[in-house]
Amino acid sequence: MTNWEKSKSIRDYRWCLGATIPKDDYEWLKKECWKAKERGKKFNNTLVGHIKEEYEMEDITESFNKFILRDCLATPQMERHFRGMSYLNEHRPVFISDMWVNFQKKYEFNPPHDHSGLFSFVVFINIPYDLKEEENYFSEVRKKEGDRTQNHTSKFAFLNTDHSGAVSCDPMDVDKSFEGKMLLFPAKQIHQVFPFFTSDDYRITVSGNLKLLV
Repeated sequence: MTNWEKSKSIRDYRWCLGATIPKDDYEWLKKECWKAKERGKKFNNTLVGHIKEEYEMEDITESFNKFILRDCLATPQMERHFRGMSYLNEHRPVFISDMWVNFQKKYEFNPPHDHSGLFSFVVFINIPYDLKEEENYFSEVRKKEGDRTQNHTSKFAFLNTDHSGAVSCDPMDVDKSFEGKMLLFPAKQIHQVFPFFTSDDYRITVSGNLKLLV
């Protein structure tokens, strides 16, 4: 079982939809990331990431737009979440309001933050490190049975409250099995990305926000 498959329990528990990007859309996204880097339109001033290279992605294909707005939002999991919302007294369409790419280098990180809009997503394009090597970098940090202490190096994590009201960090073991996968979650869900240490290549992710058209 891959780490992506193992992460399903966290995704199901926190209204976080996990999906595989269609092959053609994934190939388009990979090319579009580098096109955005070449255009060089920085997106940093709208983000909290401690990442030097964050670029706006200007074009969204009809195929990817349909995948997000039709295929993903139409799942029973997302429909249940929508039924619990009550913002407007009439139907309004949802659209992708903005999308950007993060070219994260080692030692860079995204501190705890949320997004604007109804939902946000992150697509994992390239994971340059071996997760075991990352965990061995801080090998003295071990997971003890019944203890929340865990090696967080390089991981994507949600911050949540448990049944007692205490804040807990729920990291996902992001590795190569996450490439071509997407997480879709409520925009106000606090999340963060820890730094990695063992690779000189880019960790590339695409993020975006969904909003109501009013």
